[in-house]
Amino acid sequence: MSDGTLNLDNLIDGSGYADFELDLTGLDLRHALESIRQMIERQRRRREVRSVLIRLDPPVPGEGETLFRPVGKHLVELLKKEMISRVKPYADKECSGFVIHIPAGKEGDISEDEAES
Repeated sequence: MSDGTLNLDNLIDGSGYADFELDLTGLDLRHALESIRQMIERQRRRREVRSVLIRLDPPVPGEGETLFRPVGKHLVELLKKEMISRVKPYADKECSGFVIHIPAGKEGDISEDEAES
């Protein structure tokens, strides 16, 4: 940073490393948000924090808005409600998306079947 430029590399996750992947490519907004809701609901019954790479369609010139902005806004709302503990944009040559961390479920929500998996 001594040359006066900002290094924004730490703001975007380029590794794509996560425990799981949720591929939302090809889905419309309604189905994408429902898939996220179901994933969050399933995590409530687990004992450990999990990271998830959410893949979205890449932007295509002339195609209009992608799901990146509306899904990002939704994830920020989930972050405010403490339903996810971290969100970071993700980008590579093939797609865009987010890497999120979902906290472990609360003790009363964890089922014995799910706790063992």
